[in-house]
Amino acid sequence: MRRRPNPDSEANIRRIDTKSRAKKQTHGFQVHFLRGTKVVTKMFSDSIYGGKKAARRAAREFRRAAMRRLPKRKFVGFR
Repeated sequence: MRRRPNPDSEANIRRIDTKSRAKKQTHGFQVHFLRGTKVVTKMFSDSIYGGKKAARRAAREFRRAAMRRLPKRKFVGFR
C-alpha cells in the first residue's frame, strides 16, 4: 500500500491546505472520483462546515451517497 503525501487524505477524499503565503487560503476536503463517463468532484471547506472534523464527515457522507447512486467501477485492462 502506498503512503499518501497528506495523512489526512483517504480513498477518493483529498485534504487541500494552501501554503500560508498564498493570497487566497483554501482549507478543506475534496471528493473526486470517476464512474463510467461521470466525473464527481465536490469541495467541503472547513470554514463552511464548522471545522476540519465536520468537513471530513460531510465529505465521507457525500462520497458514500454518490457511490451508491452511480454505477460500479469498470476495470478495463490491457492484454
